[in-house]
Amino acid sequence: MDNKLLIEKLIDAAGKENVFTDNEHLIIYQRGSIDPLKHMPLAVVKITDEKNISRVIKIANEFNINIIARGGGSSPTGAVVPDDNTLIMDLRPLNKINVSIEDGYVEAYAGATLQEVNEECKKYNFFFPPDPSSVSVSTVGGAINENSGGMRCARYGVVKDWILKLDVVLADGSETTFGEAIYKNRGGFNIIDLIAGSEGTLCIVKKAWLKIIAMPKKIYRIAGFYDNINDAMDAILAIRKLNPLILEFSDYYGIVAANKIRGFSYPETRGGMVLADTDFDESYLEDIKKIMEKNASKIIIPENKDEFNNIFEVRRIAFTAPGILFPGFIDGDVVVPLSKLKDMINFVYKTREKYGVYIATCGHAGDGNLHPQIGGNPDDHENWRNVLLAMDDINIEAVRLGGSISGEHGIGRIKKDLLLKQLKYKKQDETIIIMKNLKKMFDPKNILNRGNFFD
Repeated sequence: MDNKLLIEKLIDAAGKENVFTDNEHLIIYQRGSIDPLKHMPLAVVKITDEKNISRVIKIANEFNINIIARGGGSSPTGAVVPDDNTLIMDLRPLNKINVSIEDGYVEAYAGATLQEVNEECKKYNFFFPPDPSSVSVSTVGGAINENSGGMRCARYGVVKDWILKLDVVLADGSETTFGEAIYKNRGGFNIIDLIAGSEGTLCIVKKAWLKIIAMPKKIYRIAGFYDNINDAMDAILAIRKLNPLILEFSDYYGIVAANKIRGFSYPETRGGMVLADTDFDESYLEDIKKIMEKNASKIIIPENKDEFNNIFEVRRIAFTAPGILFPGFIDGDVVVPLSKLKDMINFVYKTREKYGVYIATCGHAGDGNLHPQIGGNPDDHENWRNVLLAMDDINIEAVRLGGSISGEHGIGRIKKDLLLKQLKYKKQDETIIIMKNLKKMFDPKNILNRGNFFD
């Protein structure tokens, strides 16, 4: 391949100021923010004009090179990691946002972050419910590609549940839209649900029309700390029947990490913390409190804004703790039927003991999605081997319990083999064949984020 000619054509298409080939820039795009994998791309093109997406894709077709559309780069599964022959298309500059309260949607370009979307919606007392932990960097395009979730999923579902219409660029550079900016639409197949979660392998999302709703008038928060993990899981199942706004869990190790990192002094109970929000009236808060009072050793209802935010931070830090405390960590994202939550969390505890590794487990307990985050040292071969074995065991157990290896973080490059194991175990071998056929139909030359899901 003539790299010089490729770069010349990219400069003609997007402008010299938007094409980067120097190591100082390329190194930023060699991995996602917490990916264990990394590889340098051939070049990076910043998209400052939406018309340039089509132009760059046509050049990628001509040179038969892999192209990755990138937003905030917060995927933890290797979904934005380049291979030997990859062009990164940075969509972050495309961040325009327009709110239509009358029609009940926000129109946002792929590069706008979800935080920016909600800041704009907040001006009208509305919000976009899906809230991944990376909300400050997670972009509209990235959240759609990953079908992101977050803490409000138990009540509101995931990103795909809020998409009305998509403006996309296909693998040959042509442009089209899927869906309509209306609340009901039965005009053909629901292609939007196919694009959501496809990790940029089927098309490039340029813009989205997303449903929004009015913000709650008041949110009540309560946290229960448990000495026994089974009591915590029982409380979660009971509280879920009250339809809380969020229903979260952090284990003992997450609480300890939050206290250490932020200087908190929350109870370091062996059964962990159950955190719930409700946006109904105070009677619902009292009902949640009654459930917690059965077995919780300590109950905290925040009395001021700082306490309200701090106790929420315990749950957030539990997710990032291994990455802060250890030189390497592996992201866990298992999901199981709600009735199997207790089995799953107990298996995680046994796995920690079996392999002698650090695992801080938190998660969106209200929808069965747990994040067992394992910390270790990649330079200590024995320790890192145990880290990998522990995560494999946890993923396989989730499948055995009727769940999945991923609730919201996706497959990317890291979980390809696990996906095949899951489909084989569930006797869903035809699924991968259908996925490959769909990929070939959307992307005949295999230039869109190749290597995700399957080789």
